Amino acid sequence: MLGEMAEAEAEVQDSTLKPTGVLHVTSSVSFAMMHIAPALPELKRRYPDLRVQITAANRYLDFIEAGIDVAIRTREYESDSSITIRKLAHTRRVLAASPAYLERHGMPQHPRDLSAHQLLVYNLAKDAHVLHMTKGTEHVDLEVSSTLDSNEGQVIVAAGLAGHGIVIQPLYIIYDEIVAGRLRPVLTDWVLPALTINIAYQSRRHLPAKIRVFTDFLVERFETLQLEHKWSYIQPC
Repeated sequence: MLGEMAEAEAEVQDSTLKPTGVLHVTSSVSFAMMHIAPALPELKRRYPDLRVQITAANRYLDFIEAGIDVAIRTREYESDSSITIRKLAHTRRVLAASPAYLERHGMPQHPRDLSAHQLLVYNLAKDAHVLHMTKGTEHVDLEVSSTLDSNEGQVIVAAGLAGHGIVIQPLYIIYDEIVAGRLRPVLTDWVLPALTINIAYQSRRHLPAKIRVFTDFLVERFETLQLEHKWSYIQPC
């Protein structure tokens, strides 16, 4: 009965296009800081009666137990068939280092050269200490050890900016640092497996207005800013 009441309320909200209440969103810390928080003023301008609660966590929370409405996740599919996913963007993963670090240690020319470098690893990544790199028909699976590993991308980036080593990060986190020249991409002709950034939410017959307008808003924002295009290619330095 509560579910039916919620769906009926969602229909009324849809008809007026004035979503209300609290929208509970979860994403990684980096994504929340860099791509949700900056969008909130425009979201509030469009939907003044909608309040947003953000849980930033570098792990996937259970929708029901955590009371999540929308989750931003970087995986191709959900094992739970009751979860709907909507693609937000693809993003390349790249290796990059500060100019000061590269001046001291040199620019690697082949993945094998990374064994002589200090690597900064995000330890929650799939196969965190194995780099699967491709260049044309050539493929290398390279086991790496880390000078620093962390479960938070911002820690990795900060260490990279300080000249501590080569970061291994998706462009959605370090694109601005590369454009500004604070980090320089390395081995740009080699490709790491890309990530897919998805919006995930529980499947239901009548999607609540607050979820619908937020997902539409975020997709529109990403398209307007051409973020997938920016994150799919990096100019070699």
